[in-house]
Amino acid sequence: MLLFLMGRDKLKRKLQFKPMCTSFGSLSCPSEDTIYLLHEEMEALYLMDNQGLYQADAAIQMEVSRTTFARIIKNAREKVSMMLITGANLEIEDEKDEYTVMLASMQEHLLELGNPDAPFLMIYRIHQNEIIDKQVMENPVFVENKRPGQVLPVLCNKYKVNFFIATSIGTGFRSALLSKGIYAQSKKVFSQKDMLALGTKSKGKE
Repeated sequence: MLLFLMGRDKLKRKLQFKPMCTSFGSLSCPSEDTIYLLHEEMEALYLMDNQGLYQADAAIQMEVSRTTFARIIKNAREKVSMMLITGANLEIEDEKDEYTVMLASMQEHLLELGNPDAPFLMIYRIHQNEIIDKQVMENPVFVENKRPGQVLPVLCNKYKVNFFIATSIGTGFRSALLSKGIYAQSKKVFSQKDMLALGTKSKGKE
């Protein structure tokens, strides 16, 4: 079994991105070897290769020195390239215990899921499997009669949303959210239990 681990500083990094899928492997040539990608390494890949931040800006975002970030991103890219070259499995060690969920709601004071153009947006922040903050706002898509893909991805990014939930989500809007590292889910009903379950580690392979 391949095991790539590195010495870690004692300082805790600021990790915003929560991976939905944490296990990856080849379908054409299954392997018994596994490479482990630390959550901070996944965060570095997300900031630089998905969000397009410069290394200095990404280091500030993670609250680490530029030298430390350079080491993290170097290790991350080496592991991903090794996975592609050798066909080994890849496991992301998801250490994030805090995430944010945005839901489209038909009502202001009671969650009633609606489409992305519903009148209200509810934002929940979850920490260690508990809801620690809730905000409700008017949905600019509804108020300003705009397309969801025009305003909601930017709004989600502003509030550091990890998951967006609505009854129906179009392909284009879903792609716009995913490009910012936000996972969209279509649900007819959604409870507090479902919200807390979003933080559990995915066991499936992609």
